[in-house]
Amino acid sequence: MNKKISGIKKQIALLICCFCFLIGFTQPTTISNNTKISVLTCGIGDEMYTLFGHTALRVVDEDQNFDVVYNWGMFDFRTPNFYSRFVKGDLLYYLDVDNFNDFIYNYTIDKREVFEQELNLTFDEKLAVWNEINRQLKSKDRYYTYGFIDNNCTTKVVDLINKVVEKPISYNFPTNNHSYRYLLNEGLKNHYFQKLGINLLFGYPTNKNSELIFLPVKLKEGLTHNKYIVKSEKKLNIVEKLPQKFTINSIYTLWIIVLVMLLLIKSNKFQYIYFGASTLFSLFLLTVALYTNHQELHFNVLILFYNPLIFIGLLSSKRFFIVIGMILSILSLFFFGIELLKVTSPLIVLNLANILALFLLKSKKEGNFVLPK
Repeated sequence: MNKKISGIKKQIALLICCFCFLIGFTQPTTISNNTKISVLTCGIGDEMYTLFGHTALRVVDEDQNFDVVYNWGMFDFRTPNFYSRFVKGDLLYYLDVDNFNDFIYNYTIDKREVFEQELNLTFDEKLAVWNEINRQLKSKDRYYTYGFIDNNCTTKVVDLINKVVEKPISYNFPTNNHSYRYLLNEGLKNHYFQKLGINLLFGYPTNKNSELIFLPVKLKEGLTHNKYIVKSEKKLNIVEKLPQKFTINSIYTLWIIVLVMLLLIKSNKFQYIYFGASTLFSLFLLTVALYTNHQELHFNVLILFYNPLIFIGLLSSKRFFIVIGMILSILSLFFFGIELLKVTSPLIVLNLANILALFLLKSKKEGNFVLPK
């Protein structure tokens, strides 16, 4: 009997907690004059999708005991064909709301810094932000098709602010006046292989100069630069920064791998394996570029750099294909841009060295080709 009573008490307590939770998330119909609206910039994490940080919007109305965070970076891993839809560019992200205390707790546990910049808005501007958020929450605009650069958690916040303020936040400030690729690489200083992967996938459009504020840290810097719109700034949580340790996630690791591979450059078997793999990689990049809706993945010059003609020449023993393939590889370097050249320099050296070695092994007979022994 006592166990049944104890169980009933637990269920009642659980219902009370759930009811209180729902009350806490009840949206007020309007906001008071003392409402504060802030941009939250969250530091990077260990997961791939957290390497660029995060942007969210905080709304605090102490008069109504209301303190929540609006987050445009939500997605569902359970979405059918999640990865293929992500690559395709039709994966839906959505706007959600979270209790501020829960939000800050999770980021503190994950050892990710959260920086707050309270916006200097008039009451009418705050009300406009509030109304727009609620309009999105109640409409199909709550969901949006994610874009690496032009449609993400940061651009959503920038668009919302610029929609209501008299003087929009300008993307034209010193630390943002670089190419998209440069800005992406800048945020991955200690994650070389992730940076390499992104640079191998992203095409020529990312070499263009940035015309957006699309990274969380750049929005933070942009708000600081556009001082008129920031009322105050502060760090919300204390995260212990551990000293940086030696890591193999470095360009030097790749250089070591490349140097070892160069020792095998005269091997017949290695040549077949290397140029076969580079051909598959080129075809993979071409498939992705044709399949995806992400503009950033179009016109990838690495398709030419690792073109299949060299492998065709190796299989057919025809010097013509080798020469044309080599010319295409060299010409493609002029479209790489400085950033891509720096990040992929070990792979560039490896590929050119292999092509040159193969070319030098041609026979003196015109049109014929001697395979390496």
